[in-house]
Amino acid sequence: MTDFGKLVFLPLDISTPPDISTYLDTIDKDHEAFIQDNYRVSPSIILMTPNGQWMDHTKNIPEFVEWAETQLFKEFPRSQMVVITTPADNAMAPHIDCSPERFNTIQHKLRYVFRGNVSDLRWYNGDQLVATPHTDKMYVISGKWPHDMVNTYHTTKYTLCLGAPWEASLDDAKYVDVLKRSHAKYGDVMLSYEDWSLPDNWRHLFNQERYGVPHGLEFKPN
Repeated sequence: MTDFGKLVFLPLDISTPPDISTYLDTIDKDHEAFIQDNYRVSPSIILMTPNGQWMDHTKNIPEFVEWAETQLFKEFPRSQMVVITTPADNAMAPHIDCSPERFNTIQHKLRYVFRGNVSDLRWYNGDQLVATPHTDKMYVISGKWPHDMVNTYHTTKYTLCLGAPWEASLDDAKYVDVLKRSHAKYGDVMLSYEDWSLPDNWRHLFNQERYGVPHGLEFKPN
């Protein structure tokens, strides 16, 4: 039986969004929706606030809003939605996408690459890096597992992100059904940390500006 608690990456059997890359190209660093990220070193464009409200500028992408309202939110709850922007040849710093207190939960996050190479997202297995398999689908990752990204695409990479305050749970039957049907289609490219190990410096990969260095934290496999 598949242990989704150890899932690192899995393409999802759900609708994919319309491409809004051309619109995203018009958003510059002075836009109210553009936020810097000194931790991951990749700025983001906010589409939806943490309380599930669309930003005013999304009136310019009605086809995306309609897709989210009629397709995405049939499967997942409303939650903060951002697009990570990574210029060509730039990197996203190694990081863990949760607080130390939540590290021993699954921390599943939704992702979709509008433009760029999915395989540029890399996972740490000890001191080795494992590339994410290519997919043109939306996919789920475990944000707690250390990862980084180097954009090898010739222009800015745009990655749609849906995560906190939504927190996936394997006690949620509707969510588990999505995982099961997705695994039935794409299980051959699923990544799991079943036989992986954390890098030696993993405790230093949390957002230290926000959380400090959690020296006493232990990894408890699910």
